Amino acid sequence: MPKIMLEQIKDTFSRNKLKKFIALIMSMALWVYVMGSQNPVIEDSYNVKVRIRNAPSEYKAFYEEQDAKVKLSAPRSYFIDYNESDIHAYIDISDYGEGEYDLPIEASYPKGFELNEISPQTVHVKIEPIIERSMEVQLIVNGSPKPSTFIKSIDSLKDVAVVGPKNMVETVRKVTGYVIIAGEDEDFEMDVPLSAIDENGREVPMVRVIPNTIKVFVDIEAGAKKTLPIVANLTAPAGKEIAKITLSPETVDVEGLKAVVDNLDSIKTVSFTPVADRKLYKSILALDIPEHVKAPISEVTVTIEFSK
Repeated sequence: MPKIMLEQIKDTFSRNKLKKFIALIMSMALWVYVMGSQNPVIEDSYNVKVRIRNAPSEYKAFYEEQDAKVKLSAPRSYFIDYNESDIHAYIDISDYGEGEYDLPIEASYPKGFELNEISPQTVHVKIEPIIERSMEVQLIVNGSPKPSTFIKSIDSLKDVAVVGPKNMVETVRKVTGYVIIAGEDEDFEMDVPLSAIDENGREVPMVRVIPNTIKVFVDIEAGAKKTLPIVANLTAPAGKEIAKITLSPETVDVEGLKAVVDNLDSIKTVSFTPVADRKLYKSILALDIPEHVKAPISEVTVTIEFSK
């Protein structure tokens, strides 16, 4: 390149340096203004459900579920290409143990956004330890086997564990399962689901029964029959002598488990003391039928004559 041309270029850049610097600054300011006017910073609000984060496995957190209002700001272009599901409100309980706390609500949001405000700022949280308690299983029988057969025994796991938040586990009064018998005449087994029940007969929430299903074995056998005398189970009133006791009927046909029926020599009425304000006492009394035994009648008429 000719020397004279180089001199001209050098002279062009070296003249009016201040004016050129001012022009550069003004150009940059104009660029910032134009870009800002085309992509200004704006603000928007989102209602986000508050969640629990980092809960240790040995604890359960209780709090009033609610939404938090999260205000975010960013250049307008950021609001065009973002996913609202990436905005979260949460309570971090990783550093807390059993107790009650007013904990700050935190927020997470896409890169490029700024958090301006979150409301409310705190949530009241109660943290309960997860505990385990051993309880006996109570099986409830619904239905009956085929006529002339009886349930000899029902066998299953005796004890299970109930696991859950301390305040929930402490409300459990029993663990129950239903054994459904629908006319079977031989032994069978079935899977029975278990439930943790409170004092009002309702299932307790957030409590697990381990195992939650048990195997139940039902032993059914043919019944034995016997005709037995009915005996009045009474206590004589003071100062009275009983001359005669008449029962109608005098006997009852019973049927039941052989081991039980074989040991019976009579069926008694419920215990009673007759009223001795007259010479003749007459009343209808219930029969005291043993467990695993059936009878076609449940009452008997008792007539008592006093001698004096």
